[in-house]
Amino acid sequence: MKKILILSLLFFGCSTSELALPITQPGSRYPRVVPTHNGGLLMSWFEKTDSVNWALKWSEFSDAQWTESQTITQGEKYFVNWADFPSIYNLGGDTISAHWLQKTGDGPYDYEVKVVISNDRGVKWSEPHTPHRDGVKGEHGFVSFFQDMSDNLGLVWLDGRNMAAGHDDSGYGAMNLYQTSFTSTGEMNWEMKMDDMICECCPTSSVRTANAVILAYRDRSEGEIRDINIIRYADGYWNSPYAVHEDGWTIAGCPVNGPMLANHENNVAVAWYTSPNSTPTVNVAFSRDEGASFDAPLRVDLSQPIGRVDLIWINEDEVMASWIELAEETTNIVTAIVSKEGEVQNPRIVSEIEPGRVSGYPQMEKVDDQLFFAWTEGGKNGGVETKWVALSSFR
Repeated sequence: MKKILILSLLFFGCSTSELALPITQPGSRYPRVVPTHNGGLLMSWFEKTDSVNWALKWSEFSDAQWTESQTITQGEKYFVNWADFPSIYNLGGDTISAHWLQKTGDGPYDYEVKVVISNDRGVKWSEPHTPHRDGVKGEHGFVSFFQDMSDNLGLVWLDGRNMAAGHDDSGYGAMNLYQTSFTSTGEMNWEMKMDDMICECCPTSSVRTANAVILAYRDRSEGEIRDINIIRYADGYWNSPYAVHEDGWTIAGCPVNGPMLANHENNVAVAWYTSPNSTPTVNVAFSRDEGASFDAPLRVDLSQPIGRVDLIWINEDEVMASWIELAEETTNIVTAIVSKEGEVQNPRIVSEIEPGRVSGYPQMEKVDDQLFFAWTEGGKNGGVETKWVALSSFR
């Protein structure tokens, strides 16, 4: 495939002021934005209720307006983290799910996943479910939702029940990958281990096509190679994991940089950050067979990426990837349009952001011919920042 990578001529996208923005408060943190089945958006985020406590809020964009924010949960001991943050998901119709992380002990990573489901578009929420049943105080997080092949709610997560001990019952163990699903009546199925040794704190991603469910995550080998793996459910069973591309990135620690999947009908794309031989890179690859295999990766960055990717299809032939990249004097959210035929258009700057982790994972979704971006700004008056940009301004 042809690859075009241009390392100059960055342009700021023009903001679209006519479209409404969600109302968030100063100090709010870590938005998650997802599409709805009727062409709108859902956004969840953390918002402070006082100097130390938080609430998980959500709002919906429909008919060119955002609804007044509503509370999903508040008053608990939440795990509030720039990389492992809550999410919201539209399963179909008026069924919405959400998840957050709740502390279970005094250890810095003693927390568990909580999942709630609403069948009336957020008017009422179920009691919280804990998808993992190990009862171990430790890290459980980095959730991604999907619709399983029975149209039920599925989710995948990183599970630290075996992190406390190694093979000799002492020292450093291994992070696992698990998944489960909920029946149409809201009952949980038993969790299933998908991989028994993966990277410890990189977000997961999942999508559903007509004939398959595809999961993406960062693997970890005995030799500390941490490339991106795919696990695919098709024809009634889960297939063995395979690497999207053998990057060969050897790193003795988690880079906190997960992959992102996106699908348009049965075409699938994946974006990810890697840095073999100390060469930081953001790649995009396409699958034309519902995730059974992927084409060779296309490099899209400007040579100094930090990562934290997002990915959406903008038409049947092209995706838009976003990531964070360093410049000489600034840190920026950058995007690039990539075609299935291997063309990478000039990367464009969406916004300058504060350096460091506070920005979290910038979010991106498309509504008609407009793109919506959301991220976190730090500082005394910082909080969730949002922006609409016309898709045409990226051409």
